[in-house]
Amino acid sequence: MQHRIRQAGLSDCNEVGQLFNEYRMFYNQNADIEAARQYIRERMERHESVILVAEKPLSDGLICTGFVQLYPSFSSVSMGPVWVLNDLYVHPNYRQQGIARKLLQVAKQLAFERGVLRISLSTELSNRQAQALYESEEYAQDTKFMYYELNV
Repeated sequence: MQHRIRQAGLSDCNEVGQLFNEYRMFYNQNADIEAARQYIRERMERHESVILVAEKPLSDGLICTGFVQLYPSFSSVSMGPVWVLNDLYVHPNYRQQGIARKLLQVAKQLAFERGVLRISLSTELSNRQAQALYESEEYAQDTKFMYYELNV
């Protein structure tokens, strides 16, 4: 059956929170399902992110199989809105089915519809599979700027 991509709402917090918890564990964070669900709920309630979910119909309802979380920001130089694609995750049981690609495509379409100038993202240097996906979806590696971080 085909996966459907749609924008998540507050009623999706438990399922998206579960996936978000698994995503964090993928990045070697401790499991904390309640904190993950609360984090997702707060982002939605405060309109601080746009979350798209992939869902698959089952005989007894729907199951969320993946998500992408986009954080709105702005570019001073371009004088317009941009999105940071911070989280992309597909449950291991549903990988290699084109779900991540569909999530990226719907995110791009939604950004276009909302007048967003660009979507930026980062990934681990060792994550070649993700890099290949992003490049196949026309994301280009930045060769103009170096990025720095400061932990506080």
